Amino acid sequence: MGEDNLQSHPNWNAILQWSLRFQDEPSENRVLEPLDQERREFLMRAFEDYAAMTEDPVKSMRRHLEVIKNPASSKEDCVVALEEIAFHAEDIDEANDLYLMGGLQVCCAYIKHYDPELQSLACEVIASAVQNNEKIVQFASETFVLSDLLKLVDTAQHEMVRVKSLLAVSCLVRGNKGALDKFNELDGCNVIVRSLQSPVPKLQLKSLFLLSSICLDAPDQCKVYNSMGVPQQLFAMCSKFSTEDHTAETHDASILITLKLLHTLAIHSKVDFPHDALTTFTTLRDSLGGDRFKEERTFCTLLIKLRPPSTDGVDR
Repeated sequence: MGEDNLQSHPNWNAILQWSLRFQDEPSENRVLEPLDQERREFLMRAFEDYAAMTEDPVKSMRRHLEVIKNPASSKEDCVVALEEIAFHAEDIDEANDLYLMGGLQVCCAYIKHYDPELQSLACEVIASAVQNNEKIVQFASETFVLSDLLKLVDTAQHEMVRVKSLLAVSCLVRGNKGALDKFNELDGCNVIVRSLQSPVPKLQLKSLFLLSSICLDAPDQCKVYNSMGVPQQLFAMCSKFSTEDHTAETHDASILITLKLLHTLAIHSKVDFPHDALTTFTTLRDSLGGDRFKEERTFCTLLIKLRPPSTDGVDR
C-alpha cells in the first residue's frame, strides 16, 4: 500500500505501526491478552475501511461490461475493462457469475473486433473462463466461439491475436472430450498442424503443447496426426535442434515438448523413422549438457530405442 493511501486511511497506518512494533518485540516477551473494547472497535473500523475500499466482484464486472458495451467508450477504457474482466474470470465462481449475467457472451463478441489488442484480450477472457468449468466449455463449444477462435489461429494477421486465440483453444480443448470432438469436427487438426509450421516461436510452442496434451488425453488421435505428417515435422525440428547451441535457455520448452510428443506418437501409432534418426537423436542428446536437460536426454534415448532395426545397414 502506498504512502498516500496510508495517510488517507489512518486506521491502516496505525495497524502498520502496531504490527512493526509487535514484530520487533522478542517472542519470549510477548503476552497474548484478550482484546479490550477500545482495540476491538479500532480493528472493526479498520476492517470496515478495507471492505469499503474493496469492490464487490459482480459489481466490478457489471461496471466494466458497461464500458465495453458502450460504443462511445475509448479503446483505452475498453482495454482496462477487458483486462479486469479477464482477472475476475480466473476465479471459477466469478467466471460463472460473468456467464450468468451475459457478460461472457459480450466479451466473446470482441474476438471479431477489428482492433487486434481488443481481440487478444477477449481471447484471454475466454481462456481464463473455460478452465475447469464444464458449463462454460459447453457454451464455447456449442456456439460460434470455438469456430471463431480456430479461424483466428489460422488466418489472423496480427501475431499476438493468433497466439492468444490458440491459448484460448488450448484451454478449451484440453481434458474436455466434448470440446475435442467439436474441435475435430471443425477441422481443428489441420489448423493446429498448420500453426505448428509457423515461424512464430510462441505459436509453434503452443501448438506443440496442445498437440501433446491431445495425444496424451486421447491416444486414438495419434494415428490421425501421424497420417497428417506430424512426426515428419517433429523429426525435422529435432534435426534443427541438434545443430543449435543450447548454452542459452531459449529453446528448452520446445525441445522437451517436441521429444515428448514424438515419443507419444511413436508408442501409439506406426511412425516411420527417417534414415538419419540415430545420428539426429544421438547428436541432440550429446549437445544437451547439464541437469536442466536431463529429461530431454532421457527422451532422446527412448526414441533411439524405439527405432526399428536396420535391415540395410543404413542409420535408422
